[in-house]
Amino acid sequence: MMRPSPKIDSTIFILLTATLFGVLCVGCGGSAVPPKESAQAISTMPQEVRDTLLDGVMDVLGHLDNYEEAAASSQVFDRLNQWSHGSPPLAGAANEWRQDPLVQSLPERFQSVIPAQSLGSSVFDAAGDVISLRDQAWLAGIVEVARGDAADDLAVAINLFRWTIRSLAISSDPPMVASATTPGSRWFLPGEILLAGRASPAQRAWIFLELLRQAGLNGVMLATGTAAQDNLRPWIPAVLVGGEAYLFEPSYGMPIPGTGGKGVATARVAASDPAVLARLSVADRPYPVGAADIAGLSVLVSADPASLSRRMHRLEAQMVGSRAIDLSVDASGLGAQALQSLPGENDSKRVQLWSFPWEVLAKRREEAAAVDAAIRRELAVMTIALAQTVGDAQQRQAARRILRPLYAARLREFRGDVAGPDGAKAAYLMARPSKSQIAMALKQLPPQQADPVERLYEQMKQDATYWLGMEMLAEGEYESAIDYLDRMTLQAVPDGIWTDAARINLAQALIGKGHTQQAIVCLRADPSPQRFGSRLLADQLEQSLSEKNPLPSP
Repeated sequence: MMRPSPKIDSTIFILLTATLFGVLCVGCGGSAVPPKESAQAISTMPQEVRDTLLDGVMDVLGHLDNYEEAAASSQVFDRLNQWSHGSPPLAGAANEWRQDPLVQSLPERFQSVIPAQSLGSSVFDAAGDVISLRDQAWLAGIVEVARGDAADDLAVAINLFRWTIRSLAISSDPPMVASATTPGSRWFLPGEILLAGRASPAQRAWIFLELLRQAGLNGVMLATGTAAQDNLRPWIPAVLVGGEAYLFEPSYGMPIPGTGGKGVATARVAASDPAVLARLSVADRPYPVGAADIAGLSVLVSADPASLSRRMHRLEAQMVGSRAIDLSVDASGLGAQALQSLPGENDSKRVQLWSFPWEVLAKRREEAAAVDAAIRRELAVMTIALAQTVGDAQQRQAARRILRPLYAARLREFRGDVAGPDGAKAAYLMARPSKSQIAMALKQLPPQQADPVERLYEQMKQDATYWLGMEMLAEGEYESAIDYLDRMTLQAVPDGIWTDAARINLAQALIGKGHTQQAIVCLRADPSPQRFGSRLLADQLEQSLSEKNPLPSP
């Protein structure tokens, strides 16, 4: 029996409060000092009770679109602490937690963000830990979809990188390293980056490394220079496979091609063959890193406070089977492995923590007003809710439910629920209400509120339209993707927030349709921070046409 499709009710509800737990909470990156440890744990629970608690945690976090977030956060926090107090300590030296020595490599400013006693605590934090667990659950769901049918580790990494570039439109904010001239304001947590669908190169690298972790792969940031010489400059992420470090360029939106433009370059190959990195240069802009710069690369391990904490280390040991999720990082071990994959001496002084995740937490405290404004500017649209009729009204089986369609669509897409009446595409379509529905909703508001709310509706429609186009592109429905990205995005809102990303991805859809010359025009018109990668792809397309070689796959 076919389920009736849900219909949008004529009533539109305005929910402009911070209902998405953590999304609009700037200070939620971690608490200063957690509650003191209980002097004595509750009597150990039976294993099946502990498993039920953790299954409940993951069920809630995996379907937050079905919950009111404040209540969901409270449920998750309560179940975590019940599990924690009712669980025996991990047994065996291999399971013993120790503070990672690389924490000491951080500047004092970052070490003070999360005190050492917080890392060693077994008590879960009601804000930071719940949000961190939520974000990792989303990332784990994305991996299950984005890895596709890749047969080996490098192929999985390539698929995850492609998902990152396609799903996170390029932005210049925040910078890789904050400064007085480029302070940045979009200091988002991973979940907020995923919801917004926009990321700077540093944020793309961060999400890519987190996806690798959830896929069971190892990746690190690489940097030129050294901290000792005060010339350390974060560069790009690398995937560690088979004793080699494979290079991925988030600014250009591409893996760095290997010798002769084939495959993916490794750090050793790039150091020994100057042509590998030189091939990333364009006519008026040489690539800023050369073979000589990477002869002695430094390793930056991506690990935030939650992933280095005792409680997440302990929790991860129980996240097995259907609830398997990676929650902790052996930063020193990962750094040592990375050194073995790089050119140059095996010097442990070349390894430290990547400061970017810690910078995010620091900025969210030090510049809360600016970060809060950036978050609300991009994510307040997620709080708009519509009334939805579900069932068959003629058979008196209909019911009305309140749904935040854009938020629901993003979460459904993360976990791979795309098609059908309860899929991401249906929710994206629901996020495009008609003008008459918007007008009806605005009549219910005082005049002074009507204008900002109307702008939110317009942003919601633009977001949903762009993301529908991206879903069509991911499915290979190039004709529909072109319609959404060109006519309904570029032409309808030529100066919108998705303009540059729509142009880049329109080129991919045009390649898929065989309209190569039009794709080249789009790529050469790209003014975004990804423009150099776009120009290189345009050059490659022109060369393929002139030599009648097979075109690059979208």
